[in-house]
Amino acid sequence: MLNPFFFGGKGRSPFRLFRLLLHFPNFVKLAWRLFVDERVPIHRKAILILAELLAVVFAAAYLVNPLDFDFLPIIGKLDDLIVGAFVILVPGAWIFIKLCPEHIVREHVDRISQGT
Repeated sequence: MLNPFFFGGKGRSPFRLFRLLLHFPNFVKLAWRLFVDERVPIHRKAILILAELLAVVFAAAYLVNPLDFDFLPIIGKLDDLIVGAFVILVPGAWIFIKLCPEHIVREHVDRISQGT
């Protein structure tokens, strides 16, 4: 069964962040599989490369002047991880996945769901 997370499920629930965390490894795996798939056009792959290069620049700027939330008990310990994963990696990969041919994305989602 296809996971609606990969195709922009419309649900606005309070568990959306939890769902994102739960599916994050599969999301990264999907982005990687699409990137190495020869059927995905090179100009679509260039979007991911450019987005990730921009993410590296953002990460360097973050290292110079970090936004720390150390005064918050739990978030203070996780803020670097949250910035690294969700602000830097996810938007570029999400745009790349959305712009890939849908039948190829569905094929890879099915394979990931089956564990292959």
